[in-house]
Amino acid sequence: MTENEPIVEQDYPRLTPRLPQPSVPMVLFTQLGLFLLGGGLSVIVYYVLGTLLGWNLNLLLQADSPLDERIQVRIQLALGHFFGFLVSGGLTVWFFYRGITQQQTSWPDYLKSRYWPKPSILLMGVLLMLSAIPLVLFSMNINQLIPLPASFQTAESQSAEILKGLLQMESGWEFLSNLMLIAVLPALGEELIFRGVVQQQIMRIVASPIVAIIVSAMIFSAAHFQFEGFLPRMLLGFLLGWLYWQTGNFWVPVVGHFFNNGLQVLGQYLYRNDVTAIDLEKDIQVPWIFAAISLFMVWAVMRLIQQMTPKLPDNSGV
Repeated sequence: MTENEPIVEQDYPRLTPRLPQPSVPMVLFTQLGLFLLGGGLSVIVYYVLGTLLGWNLNLLLQADSPLDERIQVRIQLALGHFFGFLVSGGLTVWFFYRGITQQQTSWPDYLKSRYWPKPSILLMGVLLMLSAIPLVLFSMNINQLIPLPASFQTAESQSAEILKGLLQMESGWEFLSNLMLIAVLPALGEELIFRGVVQQQIMRIVASPIVAIIVSAMIFSAAHFQFEGFLPRMLLGFLLGWLYWQTGNFWVPVVGHFFNNGLQVLGQYLYRNDVTAIDLEKDIQVPWIFAAISLFMVWAVMRLIQQMTPKLPDNSGV
């Protein structure tokens, strides 16, 4: 098969018959409970580790914080993401879907992660995220026009200060650690929960896939508790959710998510090292015409992906 030929049904083997599924509320409430437990466990591990190493456990990262404080906060955030997202999401999927089909290990069938997608599909997913950048930035400009309560503004300022501290990268290994923290872990953990669990469960009870994708994107954005970026994060969540649904493959949105976050880390690293003059921490005003062009490009890339990945009957248990 050549790169330009459409995917046909034979390219993806049919799965074995599915078995009765758990109820949607049971899966979602279990996921929420495991997420909270994972977050609590990460706090305990952090406090034990911090006590042994003599850390300041009340540390609040600043833009000019020294290296040792940046390392401490990176470890804290990595523990939270590992236990709160990766472990809790993985346990939820494994617990409810380890035997949903008559294969010995069938949770990958539910998650749609058993097969690695074609490179052309991965590249199209990355192109979709790249095409959306001006539109996402434009939605950020709109979001900033919405007034927020004073308490929300204070929280946003604190989050911005922590992010500035995290993005201080004085060496290549700091860049790699940020790439792991900001790109790799979220790409796996957040896609596992918000697309693998939340979106797929909502699709079981909502007739329209697009409505289900929008609802899950809203949950994805709200769960970050950063409301100055609610609209752009919701847009990104919609694109990632659409990629998951259209391609029927977990790894496509994972790679797209990694590209989006990793590009931001790389851009800031290059700026700190005087390679580029664009500071991504500052507000970037996007003219509406650029946003309109971006919207058209997003639509065009989505159409191409649809042609490359025709929807097949779903036999995955969702």
